[in-house]
Amino acid sequence: MSQPGRRIVVVGTSGSGKTYVAKALAERLGIEYVCNDAIIWGPDWTEVPRADRPSIFDAATRGEAWAFDGNILSLKDPEDRMILDRADTVVWLDLPRRTVYRQVVWRTFKRALFREELWHGNRESWRMSFASRDSIIVWSISSYPHYKVQCQRFFDDPQWERLKRIRLCSRPEVERWLRGVRAASH
Repeated sequence: MSQPGRRIVVVGTSGSGKTYVAKALAERLGIEYVCNDAIIWGPDWTEVPRADRPSIFDAATRGEAWAFDGNILSLKDPEDRMILDRADTVVWLDLPRRTVYRQVVWRTFKRALFREELWHGNRESWRMSFASRDSIIVWSISSYPHYKVQCQRFFDDPQWERLKRIRLCSRPEVERWLRGVRAASH
């Protein structure tokens, strides 16, 4: 399977494992990990104003090597376009619904139970996770078809042929690929 470059974007629906894969790549390759959600969400789950985001995204992806987790395939969004223009690899976690749903439920349950800090002191609560219309579980289920179509269109678009495009379709395939990723000797 293909080796990634040094400026990697990991995409997929919520719960597909973007953070897990981006962190694993950053560690294995000795590069910086960039969390999209940590840029978008401030303390107390306050949304960072859109006007403030371009400079933060710019600073986070200006370097020579990084692994970025986030669905940034909206070519209408200037920040998404900037990151994609800088990237050399896009990894699509195209996992089956049942796998994604199982992962997002388990992850959400674990985060709420252990009060795991995500970024800027934010934690998922039981109410937020399971009893809210804004639940990440509901979001994952409702957004799955949209992200699948969006990622497929991106991967089929010839304007992005310069990018290495890696599509992983199962947890075992993700794990095998990660085990095979080697740090480049520089």
